[in-house]
Amino acid sequence: MPPLRREFSRPLFQAGKNRQANSKLQRRASFRGGGACSEANSPTLLGHVIASATSCQSQVAAVLLSIVVGAFLHRSIMYRLIVFSVITIAAGSAHASGVPFFTSPDVPDYSAKMIVRDTYNDEGGRQRVVQHHNGWTHVEEDRREETNIYYGHFFKNVVLTATRKNGEISSIEVRQVEPSHDYNGITEVKETDDVEAIGGEQCRWREIVRKMNKDGSGPVWLTCLTGDGIEVATKVLFSSREVMSETRLVELQRGPVPGTAVRPPMQLFEAGTWLKPLPSYDDYTPNAGDFEAKLVSHRSKERLLRHYPWWLRQRDREDGSILITVWNELEDQGLQYSESKGERRFEAIRSSSNPGPFSKRFDMVSGMVDMRKQDRLLGEDCAWYNRTPDSADAGLMQCLTSDGIPLIDEHWSGWGDGEIFKIVALTRRPVSMDEMQPPRDYLEPAAWGFIKPQY
Repeated sequence: MPPLRREFSRPLFQAGKNRQANSKLQRRASFRGGGACSEANSPTLLGHVIASATSCQSQVAAVLLSIVVGAFLHRSIMYRLIVFSVITIAAGSAHASGVPFFTSPDVPDYSAKMIVRDTYNDEGGRQRVVQHHNGWTHVEEDRREETNIYYGHFFKNVVLTATRKNGEISSIEVRQVEPSHDYNGITEVKETDDVEAIGGEQCRWREIVRKMNKDGSGPVWLTCLTGDGIEVATKVLFSSREVMSETRLVELQRGPVPGTAVRPPMQLFEAGTWLKPLPSYDDYTPNAGDFEAKLVSHRSKERLLRHYPWWLRQRDREDGSILITVWNELEDQGLQYSESKGERRFEAIRSSSNPGPFSKRFDMVSGMVDMRKQDRLLGEDCAWYNRTPDSADAGLMQCLTSDGIPLIDEHWSGWGDGEIFKIVALTRRPVSMDEMQPPRDYLEPAAWGFIKPQY
């Protein structure tokens, strides 16, 4: 079989942030279930992420993924990538990216209903609905109280993952990555002699070899394709060949699927969708003034804005990578855009049901312990605070003015790859919400391939 090819419209990028271990989260971490799940048990920082997965096999896949990611990514960006990758795997363990596997872009339009069963943690299974049109796929998969939604194109290697709960889309991640940078990437497809009839369709099983399997360990991924290339079944096996998870066709209809059915709502790409007030908002009485600041380190520069309770941080690095984070100091909402060589992401959260500020999801700031020392920069006095007092091997210390402006950000790491930012310019001035957004062209749907259908 010839190697799979994927296309890109322009260079793609991804940037990361400092990984910060939080022992409070470690103490909360626990694995459920038994049997083969015990193979994945690990008392590490990943426990917090893995404990949120709803199935045993998702936990195993998450641990395996963390090993692969750590093997070739800068450690300071490892944690954030693991978090969002685990979300993807946990949402559909038989589909690493959430969308079906294809060997050819010429698969006909179809709609399918499937059942996903997790061996150790899913009584009766859950429904997966797939719509496919002209290479684009829309998938919805029920998971107890929420629905995981995917829009993507297998050969363009772009996927939008969303979570809907109580009728509200509360979070999304859009990721586009070049195959050479894809830690879920497929390196080989092995056709087998196994043919099976599933849901009235005859299909042939293939084994998908991913980068995470290059040493022969980890889960085994299988897909069953019809003669015209439609995926009607999948399996994920433990290394012992015991079934971890499987998906099987219930009903298949070949026929036209409208383009609108496989395109995500365009408002998901608008910053305003994620930054508009939540129903629970009180009238904020600002207790911290607006400001704009510039900070620099030995390899990066930052622009920092505050319009209480909103913050914006844009970090530009010497290697060309960009990271823009906007967050609400009081509410669980915000967004992040990142680019670096080979990959780019857009992530956003706006949830009225999840407590806690959005910033904890990225910065993992867990406290504010007075370090009883002071500094002075640009004629401003500041006091030092440990913002991650429960941290084990990485964290953040800040020197803050009396009105909460960081004059020094010290991101430390036990691996020696920390970064210290010092302020070089500070202006206390009014900041508008229009300034608290990434440039529109970063989020433009067409830039990701999600153009508005004309039919």
